[in-house]
Amino acid sequence: MTKYDKSLKAAVQQIKTVPVLINYIVGSKRYDKIPDAADLELIEKIESLDSKDWYPTYELFSGDKMGDLFSKNIHYIHQFWTARNLKIISSFWAKSNERPTLRWIISSVLQRATKQHQIAISRIGGEKAGAGGKTAGHRRGTLYIPSLQAEFSVFELIRERLKIVLKSLSLINKRNSLISTNSATKSTLPNNSVDYIFIDPPFGANIMYSELNYIWESWLKVRTNNKEEAIENKTQKKKTLDYQVLITRCFEEYYRILKPGKWLTVEFSNTSAAVWTGIQTAIQRAGFIIANVTALHKKQETHSARTTSTAVKQDLVISCYKISNEFESNFNRNQDEMAVWEFVSEHLSRLSVHVKSGNKTTAIIERSPKILFDRLIKFYLMRNISVPIDAQAFQVGLREKYVERDGMFFTFDKAAEYDEKKGQSPQFVQLSLIVNNESDAIEWLKGRLRIRSQKYQDITNDWMVAIQAIKKEEILPELKEILKESFIQETDGSWRTPDPNEAKDREALRTKVLLKEFNGYVAAICQPKAKKLKEVRVEALRSGFKNCWEQKDFKTIVTLGDMIPQKILLEDEQLLMYYDIAKDRV
Repeated sequence: MTKYDKSLKAAVQQIKTVPVLINYIVGSKRYDKIPDAADLELIEKIESLDSKDWYPTYELFSGDKMGDLFSKNIHYIHQFWTARNLKIISSFWAKSNERPTLRWIISSVLQRATKQHQIAISRIGGEKAGAGGKTAGHRRGTLYIPSLQAEFSVFELIRERLKIVLKSLSLINKRNSLISTNSATKSTLPNNSVDYIFIDPPFGANIMYSELNYIWESWLKVRTNNKEEAIENKTQKKKTLDYQVLITRCFEEYYRILKPGKWLTVEFSNTSAAVWTGIQTAIQRAGFIIANVTALHKKQETHSARTTSTAVKQDLVISCYKISNEFESNFNRNQDEMAVWEFVSEHLSRLSVHVKSGNKTTAIIERSPKILFDRLIKFYLMRNISVPIDAQAFQVGLREKYVERDGMFFTFDKAAEYDEKKGQSPQFVQLSLIVNNESDAIEWLKGRLRIRSQKYQDITNDWMVAIQAIKKEEILPELKEILKESFIQETDGSWRTPDPNEAKDREALRTKVLLKEFNGYVAAICQPKAKKLKEVRVEALRSGFKNCWEQKDFKTIVTLGDMIPQKILLEDEQLLMYYDIAKDRV
């Protein structure tokens, strides 16, 4: 329908809406009624009245979340509200010019007063739906105007919010708190001044903050400078790597202001493996050491979590710390193999000692040799120092210098604490290994063959089941090849894990094979009119990137990184770390 918009002084196209139900309160009881002629006449009268007070009429800009609005003929910010609610809000807003608390209250109800709230009617009423089976709410994380809208009373919304704001102000006054708004990439806080940081940052393309914030910003007459907004956004031409660069700057600022030896907690909620890898890479690039990743169970699920199979049911919580001044000083003075074990001791002292699931003791993956070595590599890589020890020597050193319990490693005092706590929950639950890549596949085989030697035909069927999650872009060698490279075959044809001396020889042989394959990739992309590689062996890339790093051949890392499947690069933390840092050095 065509309608004259007084604020724009122009005719605009709008979707026609018709009021069908009025919900009202008398005393303590709530009632419904069908709009009668008087109700419809009142709505028309309100729409015809001139507004005495200012309200925003800015045109909406292009964005990833604006498409639905444009399809509903919503092109200006004031079209988010009904004429009634817009006039009431503008009146309150005018009165709040000299009253910051009142303005805070009004701004807090702006979204709930829009047309975004929808009515959902279920066949069976329940506790959440109410006796009539009706619910009202808006779709979070998007800008969506539903067909069945609910117009909330602004007066009722303000009364509800006033109670919350007054309580908040009383808590702030009692605890001497401070609320500040500024860019996470540039804080006014001094170096090493904060005892603890908890953040729930943007995660890739989860939420388009600057677009969604336009509802409030239009009233406040401010606009987000989204040039450094840490998100993935097609309109802003920001991809996963751009997001990672921006989020890294934020973590670098957190690292600067956090006191040495203190902790940062990051809440993560996303299903994208690339975003997950990018967040971990950003954390470690900033200098933090990851100590624990655990699930956070939310008692209340979002609508998407209840109804969508791909939605995240639980958030992950990443706990990481800033190295102490004492350790940093010792490490800078001594960077030989002794420093490796100083790092391991420091790290082990900060990890959880005992974790229970119900009444059972659960494995702590951060205490496994594979993850400990991975943390060590990242620590040295961030300091542009070569790791003075290989994986096999690291494994031997772990067993010589620390105490092993259930495949996990502890310092002597922490081992005693673990033994005591495990005695109270003696049943042990080993975390199941999900095989996503060749490295995981080798660990899967080690876990199996460590128990007893087995022949090829005894392994094959379970192997085929275990490797189903391998990415299609990743070349996984045949089982026979992996066994030949990393394990020992007995005279009866069975395979077993190698002893320390044998493992060193196996590792040298495997590295030679991997580097040969890596050099083949380099030769392929150096050909005239070379095309991007469709499939790669990730372990060959890891070995080759490591070798290039030690040779300070950063150009090869970046060139090859640009020619491999982006999914492989973005979802492998080790490759992404080498590539990301090499880009800064080319």
